[in-house]
Amino acid sequence: MKFTTTVAAVALGATAISSAQAVLSPTCTTYLTALSAPTNPLSKCRVYTALGFPGITGANDHDTPKLQKAIAAYCATPACTPEQYAGVYKDINTNCAADMIAANQADLGTTMYMWYMSPPQRDAICLQSSKNTTCVIDSINEMIARAQFPNANKNEDDLYGYLQYVTPMLSPKDTNATAFCTSCNQQVANIFSNYYTKSPSPYLLNFEQQLTSAKYNDDLSYQYKSTCQVTLGANFKPVDNSTNSNPSANKPSGSDKGSAGQAAVVLSMGGVAATVAAVAGVLAMF
Repeated sequence: MKFTTTVAAVALGATAISSAQAVLSPTCTTYLTALSAPTNPLSKCRVYTALGFPGITGANDHDTPKLQKAIAAYCATPACTPEQYAGVYKDINTNCAADMIAANQADLGTTMYMWYMSPPQRDAICLQSSKNTTCVIDSINEMIARAQFPNANKNEDDLYGYLQYVTPMLSPKDTNATAFCTSCNQQVANIFSNYYTKSPSPYLLNFEQQLTSAKYNDDLSYQYKSTCQVTLGANFKPVDNSTNSNPSANKPSGSDKGSAGQAAVVLSMGGVAATVAAVAGVLAMF
């Protein structure tokens, strides 16, 4: 999957490019600045920020025990409530309605996307595996062991890039069906699929492509059905793909199948190095 880099600009928090939000209205800018302030109790509701990114990682960082420790500490804290998230979504719509245009995808669009995705992100990173760790750590360790970079991009070779890539893993590109269709990857994908169904996004998740949570769910479900022969949703049961009988399915994939992944791909944030480069690019535009 080829992921865009400009959307990485606000992945590490709105404050990262607050000086570059000149295209946003004063009302929207003021609201987003207050929302992202560390003193705001809601700041812990945005999962990747609450985990300590970008400060806890750097280039070529494979220290998954460190990430496991951060996840364990975060998952031991109370989850934010649906009412808290609903309040944020409502306030974004109130304060930033006029700013929801394609030109603001890199800053406002990504911020809105990350807020909407935070509830399933928390459920996904807190999901325990059979190895006495979390599923996301297992998936990251497996990627590192087979020398698979997130999105085949060396600039995403850090804990931030890996964590985003596996929540959820969207495609078997650069690997094979056996590695893609692990029980953990299937369970994480189902967390997101159920969330898309039960809690539809109250706003577009991509202004440029006019994407909704329903589109994301269609693409995610298609990919796991076509690659893993598993049906995501209320009746989900993981499928054992450890001995896939289809030889072609276990060959490294060079492209996404069908439309799967096309919607979700454009909103991956990349690793810290990719994000820094994207921030520099965005700042240069103003």
